[in-house]
Amino acid sequence: MVDDCFYIVKKCIGRALSSANTDCLCAMINHANSALESDFREVLYNKLRQGFPATTLQDIQRGVSSAVSLMQSSLQQGKFNTLGIESTENAKAAFLVTLNNVEACSENITTLKRNLESDCSKLFIQGSAAGEQAKIESCLSDLVNTSAKFKDLLQEGLSELNTTAIKPQVKPWISSFLSISHNIEEEEFNDYEANDPWVQQLILNLEQLMAEFKVALSPVIYDTLTSLMTSLISMEMEKTVLKCSFSRLGGLQFDKELRSLVAYLTTVTTWTIRDKFARLTQMATILNLERVTEILDYWGPNSGPLTWRLTPAEVRQVLALRIDFRSEDIKRLRL
Repeated sequence: MVDDCFYIVKKCIGRALSSANTDCLCAMINHANSALESDFREVLYNKLRQGFPATTLQDIQRGVSSAVSLMQSSLQQGKFNTLGIESTENAKAAFLVTLNNVEACSENITTLKRNLESDCSKLFIQGSAAGEQAKIESCLSDLVNTSAKFKDLLQEGLSELNTTAIKPQVKPWISSFLSISHNIEEEEFNDYEANDPWVQQLILNLEQLMAEFKVALSPVIYDTLTSLMTSLISMEMEKTVLKCSFSRLGGLQFDKELRSLVAYLTTVTTWTIRDKFARLTQMATILNLERVTEILDYWGPNSGPLTWRLTPAEVRQVLALRIDFRSEDIKRLRL
């Protein structure tokens, strides 16, 4: 659909360009731009507005009664009706294809503008009045605005995908961190080292979740979606960690888990993610301290190249998560 649309647009503008008439060319560029901005964008917008459907499993987890009724009805009949599932899968595929089409439109419009600039400079290189060149430049600038509108639509679609397909899955996986004790002694620490209790399963879950999108989405869109996911993970992890308590070895265990998670996420996106996990990394550093006053070796004039993302109040809050740190010592700190 996208290829056909832009083939027609380029053919029409090409014919207008061959007339060597500025008014004719501008009229055709404006008409093509209007068709792309209003008509074609509206078609894609309506497809995205239908949303990305949650899977039956997600519906059950979120307590949607219609999904439960579907399964009960199917079981009573002695078979599982796959019609609803097939319809859902088709709707998912259509949503992802539309995202790819929106991105392709934005890129095609940018390419169209660049090619027209080159063609116009060759055609009107001599004898063109300044007013005619200004007309053409004005028309071409409208193409830039239209390309930006397709990019905005893409961001809306990605936000919908993140909200519907990523958040409902990732948040419970992060929350499961609370079920793993980090108030541990050496025996438990060694057991965790031999049998990882949390982070490896999280990584496996993330791989399975994103596999569908990696196949269906363009590399650029997949990378952006992965970036949204990493932002969500860092925010949820930060909130979850603040609900836990840690021993010295528990802090070390958390540091290992965080390093494994960041190392994995670094391999699945071209975006820089360490900045997103800077606060969590500093929290892990604090939870690994041997004594309360050791924070002063990293704070203020002793921080060196390190830029603290945590406020003094937040540093004290994290220190208070260590069960072996006395609140009196934490309060006496001069940060």
